[in-house]
Amino acid sequence: MLEITWHEEDALTFPLCLRQFPEGTGVTGASVACGNVVLADHGMRPSEPEALPQVPQADPTPYRPRLQRPGLTFRMPYDDARARTRPAAYATASDPQEATPDIQLSDGRDDWSTRRDLLSSDRFAPEFVVEMESDGRAGLRFGDDVLGRRPAAGSSFTASYREGGGRAGNVGAQALTRLVTDLDGILSVRNPLPAVGGEDPEPIEQVRQFAPQAFRTQQRAVTEADYAEVAQRHPPVQRAAATRRWTGSWHTEFVAIDRRGGFPVDHQFRTEMAGFLERFRMAGTDVDIDAPAFVPLDIVMTVCVEPGYFRSDVQQELLRRFSNRRMRDGSRGFFHPDEFTFGQPVYLSRVVASAMEVDGVSWVDTSHEEGSPNRFQRWGQVPQKEIEEGVIRMGRVEMAQLDNDPNAPENGRIDFVMEGGR
Repeated sequence: MLEITWHEEDALTFPLCLRQFPEGTGVTGASVACGNVVLADHGMRPSEPEALPQVPQADPTPYRPRLQRPGLTFRMPYDDARARTRPAAYATASDPQEATPDIQLSDGRDDWSTRRDLLSSDRFAPEFVVEMESDGRAGLRFGDDVLGRRPAAGSSFTASYREGGGRAGNVGAQALTRLVTDLDGILSVRNPLPAVGGEDPEPIEQVRQFAPQAFRTQQRAVTEADYAEVAQRHPPVQRAAATRRWTGSWHTEFVAIDRRGGFPVDHQFRTEMAGFLERFRMAGTDVDIDAPAFVPLDIVMTVCVEPGYFRSDVQQELLRRFSNRRMRDGSRGFFHPDEFTFGQPVYLSRVVASAMEVDGVSWVDTSHEEGSPNRFQRWGQVPQKEIEEGVIRMGRVEMAQLDNDPNAPENGRIDFVMEGGR
């Protein structure tokens, strides 16, 4: 048996039947799933670098050369180590805000690198900024020996850059048939699925219309609500809650994260999340990433089974419905991690209503009289009249948990006292 697992974001959107036929039977028809498995981007780099105009010897005018050919390629930076720890779907998810121009600049002595701006550039740093014009051509802007280095008078630059990209690179399925490479062992190439991720440059009119709204998008975090809001912009985050505390020498924002799919807030994710929040963080404030404060539940209900139904069958269906797993039909169990988040209470009425939907259930008893086995409370704690009030309340960074694992009852459990039936 070969077990295959994937991130929830990479899961198939349709059911796939797996079969194995004995050799020699001649039986065919097993399911086949095809996909694009190699990353590629669109564009062409001329064989010879382009020579830019020489830097004037004595001219106070800033040096602002323009590239001769339009259509400079912008691409998403690729981090192999990071990509191997994230869902494969993220590799093709394009974010124009993170795209950088694919250009290398040299003055014969130093290689100059591109930056979004020169505000943090050292006066000795060989860095420059690419500014796109409405005609598709790119202009280059250099520093002034305060923010970034000024090009030396009389120096000559050469630029090597790629042209192409955009939606033209989103070729259709089966469009790629040839591969130019020095690698041995590759006999053929094809793309079973259409290419995705290419985006055309934003039209000037669209910029004019959307710019006012873009300025209203907050790009800094000061209050607790700010940190929670910006944390929720990260795709793996379902919900976030922040708490500001004085830690003895400075303030620290403790940001609790509720990950989608119930994935743990482990060291790897904490590092990823801290990096995401770094550009929003207020100077002088530390950020610490926390997991939710899970509250395990202890629930027992008495269930009366209708005549003609087996108690064991009804009980199994109840356990399935109140599980923390995703079902074969795509639905989620009542206590799936994505069904609850920070501060969300657990109502007894919802639990009873869900149990009553199971075929074979006649009625559900939750009374808490003396001698009754029924319970509706936090696991391992003295009841606080939760069953009488019909609700288990949660704190601001608390989240309900019920795994119903016999080997770990401390992670929450649910049981049913079955009566009637067969």
